[in-house]
Amino acid sequence: MITATFTKEALARLSQRADVIYEDWRKTGRIYFGDELADKINENKVEILVVEADQVTADVIEGTNLRFIGACRGTPYAVDVAAATAKGIPVVHAPGRNSQAVAELTIGLMVALLRKLVYAQRMFTRGVSYETDRDFQDVYNALEGGEIHGKKVGIIGLGDIGTRVAKILLSFGASILVYDPYVSDDKILSVGGKRVTLNELVRQSDIITLHVRLTDETYHIIGKEEISMMKPSAVIINTSSPGTVDDQALLEALRQGRIAGAALDVQENEPVDSSNPFLELDNAIVTPHIGGNTRETVERQSNLIVEDIFRFLDGDKPLHLLNPEIYQRSI
Repeated sequence: MITATFTKEALARLSQRADVIYEDWRKTGRIYFGDELADKINENKVEILVVEADQVTADVIEGTNLRFIGACRGTPYAVDVAAATAKGIPVVHAPGRNSQAVAELTIGLMVALLRKLVYAQRMFTRGVSYETDRDFQDVYNALEGGEIHGKKVGIIGLGDIGTRVAKILLSFGASILVYDPYVSDDKILSVGGKRVTLNELVRQSDIITLHVRLTDETYHIIGKEEISMMKPSAVIINTSSPGTVDDQALLEALRQGRIAGAALDVQENEPVDSSNPFLELDNAIVTPHIGGNTRETVERQSNLIVEDIFRFLDGDKPLHLLNPEIYQRSI
């Protein structure tokens, strides 16, 4: 049973080896929880389950006869891997499925923010007319933007996405500052970056972009204190995880003009709707957590999971296991 979004091609390949129940959550609008998911699995005698948003809890795992779980996420937050491991069930994921998509959106938001593209659209929506030559000059002057070239870009988190962002930025002629205590100096040098402390990054950067998962350590990693250190001309981009930025502190700083702008694909209060307070600001761009929302992401996750299902069916060890220890004993 597959409730994640899959390509037709991947479904066709899989259907040659197994009976497939396909309920794409993006089309059905349905996410399974607890007993509801367990009942669905048992009713259909499901042995292989592939999810993206469903909650595969310990109770679900204990109450069913699952033999394989696939999660179409880089970091599956809704699958109890420990419970699956205890039952000898392989759990695979889709690392890097949306890395390029998020990296490209990050760069796009940087350009849009620096060139005031959304602000320009808002100006014309509100109404612009040219009664005198001066009217055009006023519009032109208000839309003077900036370039990435020559800017110092501070990257918080140099994982797969942060690395891709850094490599793209190098082609723009930016200089790269990196805060990530968990990567090697060689990794930072490989993207032409310079290792700095978080405070140094915040103080020196013209553009700050976040690429970290939400943990106790990264919760509000950019908070009121860090925002107060930023240059008045600096902007911040967040395409990482909700909660990594203190949104209330950021909102106040933008309203008061203490920093130049922000582009947010993730926020602490999601899903974002038209009442979002950042939408009131001309120096902010808001998108509704669409960083990984591309056709190519679906293709990658489909192919990664199908290949690992085939390996499992053939008796081979899957490539993208979250619990490889189960292959050290009989399954």
